[in-house]
Amino acid sequence: MKKFLAIFIVMLATFAGIFICKADVTSAEAVAPWNVRFTVEYEGDTVSYNLSKEIIGLEKQADKRGFYLGINGKRNLYNHLASLGLPEVAVYEYMLPNFSRVLAHFGYVNCERVDSTVVFDKKGFNYTKGHNGVEIDAKTLFEKALSSNGYNKHLTLPLAIDKAVTVSELKQNTVIKSTFTTNYVNSGANRCYNIAKAADALNGVTIDVGETFSFNAIVGDRTEARGYKQSKVILDGNYTEGVGGGVCQVSTTLYNALLLAGFIPKATQHSLISSYVKAGFDAMVSYGSADLTFVNDTDHPIYIASSTQGKSVTFTIYGQPNIYRIERESVETRDKFETVYVVDANKYPELIYTDQTKVVTSGSDGVKTQSYLKYYQGDKLVETKLIRKNSYKRVDQVIAHGAQERE
Repeated sequence: MKKFLAIFIVMLATFAGIFICKADVTSAEAVAPWNVRFTVEYEGDTVSYNLSKEIIGLEKQADKRGFYLGINGKRNLYNHLASLGLPEVAVYEYMLPNFSRVLAHFGYVNCERVDSTVVFDKKGFNYTKGHNGVEIDAKTLFEKALSSNGYNKHLTLPLAIDKAVTVSELKQNTVIKSTFTTNYVNSGANRCYNIAKAADALNGVTIDVGETFSFNAIVGDRTEARGYKQSKVILDGNYTEGVGGGVCQVSTTLYNALLLAGFIPKATQHSLISSYVKAGFDAMVSYGSADLTFVNDTDHPIYIASSTQGKSVTFTIYGQPNIYRIERESVETRDKFETVYVVDANKYPELIYTDQTKVVTSGSDGVKTQSYLKYYQGDKLVETKLIRKNSYKRVDQVIAHGAQERE
């Protein structure tokens, strides 16, 4: 009789949606389809939740909060509440009282993402390692909890990982894009000094995405007060002494490195051709009037390194890998300079005899150029682009000598 009564009560409880259970009952345990029971574990740390215990004292709110709804009913209520734009955690707490206690228990797991970083200076690249961001995936935990169906479901704490930028990823976009070198073997000490000084100012420069680079803004005014020295410069189509002579070779070398890296900077030509680079590929700079500029339109920062060794200056550009291999080509027409001999005892009294000579003006060919960039994928020429047309002034060489023949 007692056995029959027990069976009858269990059957009645099942049909009525009432859950009666004994502690620590496993396979023989009766299941209330509305109840939410689960244990969450993270690296040996566990916390349990039982809706039957959490709703004690809240029975009057049971209908509105769906405590006694089954899985589908709870899901429908959740979808309805979520569609109202309510805060997710507030909805979880509304349907499962003290669900936030579970989240708070594992709060130590949460951490913000820290990306790896790269610092570039005169010594090169320095990388710092970051770490992923981690956050409890409350939505997944809530949805898995609803599916417990009265059973004490064992859940592994679900996590949402916010992937950080790694050092490896940074290194993929700090590769050599190009390098270019010019020589100044015939330069005097002052010109060598000016070249080294200007190049050093540009060593270790970073240009962020979308940023505009300005040669003059970084190098600054070339004055004696700032340490620059007198040397030959091109002024109004002639070679003359001026402060900062040699700096244009630095800007020209950088200009060509940038071309090979995939940029087309804004540059100004000299009035005369330069001895250290192909005609049509020079970049004259003058503080306050002529600058060398370009915009970093790539998806990653651009890094500029420079060095002077012996009597050569080199620029290396770093950034994301190039799409194409780039070569320069100049098509030119030359008007050869002539040599003119003059005798002027008043102007050059030191020149007495005909075999005593002095170069008054160095000769420079007149040149008309068309400058191209050629883009290759492997050995296949993909595109040829005309980037500039230039005309350089012809200057005849003038040599002064004495008037008297030697006996």
